[in-house]
Amino acid sequence: MASLTPKIARFLLIAAAVVCAIGMIGPFKGVERNLISVDKAAHFVAFYGLTLLTIAAFPKRRSFDLACLVLMFGVAIEVAQMLSGRGAQLGDILADVAGVVGVLAPMHLQRLRSPPIVERRRRLSDRLPVAEPQGPAEPVQG
Repeated sequence: MASLTPKIARFLLIAAAVVCAIGMIGPFKGVERNLISVDKAAHFVAFYGLTLLTIAAFPKRRSFDLACLVLMFGVAIEVAQMLSGRGAQLGDILADVAGVVGVLAPMHLQRLRSPPIVERRRRLSDRLPVAEPQGPAEPVQG
């Protein structure tokens, strides 16, 4: 069951990325205002969700690296908007960054609260009872 979760997250990630790309590049300028009234809030929500899905889809990869990929996707969308005649805005990229940071910040704070894995292993080994060494076994006489 654990291997099913990344597969579902990958499927949802692809679907969400396609929907975001079509919504942000396609001829649907202003459609996101039907769902969220402010364009920057729509960017924040979209990239918050994309970041969550990306981290869930690739659990063995570093979160920061995945976040950088999500941000590169956001910049690519803005470049595509500029090339397609729609206006590219720095504010949209900043809203994308805010969405990504909205996911990474709590994760980073949790890591600061948790001791490193080496420390957790040491603490665990301190709690385990130590077996006393035994001498050589006596031969059975019969």
